Amino acid sequence: MATTANLNITTFVDGQLNPDTTINEALDVLDVAAGTLLAIDFSSDADLNITAANPKPQQWQHAGFIMTDTGVVLTTGRNVVLPNTEKKRYYFVNQTAQTLTLKTSAGTGIAVATNKAAILYCDGTNVIRITADA
Repeated sequence: MATTANLNITTFVDGQLNPDTTINEALDVLDVAAGTLLAIDFSSDADLNITAANPKPQQWQHAGFIMTDTGVVLTTGRNVVLPNTEKKRYYFVNQTAQTLTLKTSAGTGIAVATNKAAILYCDGTNVIRITADA
């Protein structure tokens, strides 16, 4: 099935069986992309991969991320790795005691300091800063 260019939403096909499934999935993706910050807690002292696995909405499709470390497992700065090729703006909130870098596996990233937030953009390869840490 065909998908949209930016959010990878499955498009409706004329004559499709169960069109309500496609439409409901699209609405779910639009809802999280418009304003849902996904809370992710580090469970190990390692880089964290944001998934592009089904079902939709996928992790990367959210408006952004609130990163926490409630078990205090992080001992150094870590990367939060987005899927390659996905183009999207993110609100990135770092509520850990370490600097976190939002990046893709193929490109450069942007570090966000401890207890700071920033608006960042992924162009599909590199992550670019839109705002300073606040």
